[in-house]
Amino acid sequence: MEKREPNSAELDRLAFTVLAIEASAQKMGISPSEMRRRLDKVGLIKSLIQDCYDTLHTESRDAVANDVIEALKNWERE
Repeated sequence: MEKREPNSAELDRLAFTVLAIEASAQKMGISPSEMRRRLDKVGLIKSLIQDCYDTLHTESRDAVANDVIEALKNWERE
């Protein structure tokens, strides 16, 4: 089976996902791996960070971190 290389758009989304996880983790004072675990547990990596990339990637790093943290806190309260 031939290995497919990711295209530029996929790499941009991946880089943005890493940035969002790292910025959010830093703001919450936890490790990026813990933030990824929490976000993955409630499905926010795909439903917020990746699916909303077209909107979120135009925001500042701080604004993205705030959006991710707010969404995570809302999910954890439910």
